[in-house]
Amino acid sequence: MSERLPIGGTGSPAAGPVTLEGKDIVLVEDEALIVMDLADEIERAGARVVAECATVDEALGAIATVQFDAAVLDVDLRGRDVFPVADRLIELGKPFLFHTGHATRYDLEGRYPDKPVCAKPVAGEALLRVLAGLVG
Repeated sequence: MSERLPIGGTGSPAAGPVTLEGKDIVLVEDEALIVMDLADEIERAGARVVAECATVDEALGAIATVQFDAAVLDVDLRGRDVFPVADRLIELGKPFLFHTGHATRYDLEGRYPDKPVCAKPVAGEALLRVLAGLVG
């Protein structure tokens, strides 16, 4: 089971910098500033952001066409739940985490009990640690 970072928490700090060297990540987020921050954090950890998606349709298209190791999903994309994307990622066997400021713990634990949740705002290092745990 994946590490679960509870909504509202930042997890426990671990020693040393996080590395995601050589990993390809899909970002699904509709807030441009958050995308820029996340992409910067992910790339500084050695990974590559291979798709930035602001809608459910963009995300479904990206995960069908690009090669990637994991995804970061915002739950509310312009008023639409990201759940069709999460369900497709599960079908594909691709790891992902939720990065949300809107969904309740109950909503996500009930539907996706083994998927990690990072609450906005979460320290970049904490999110990277969870992401690194997903991609090994």
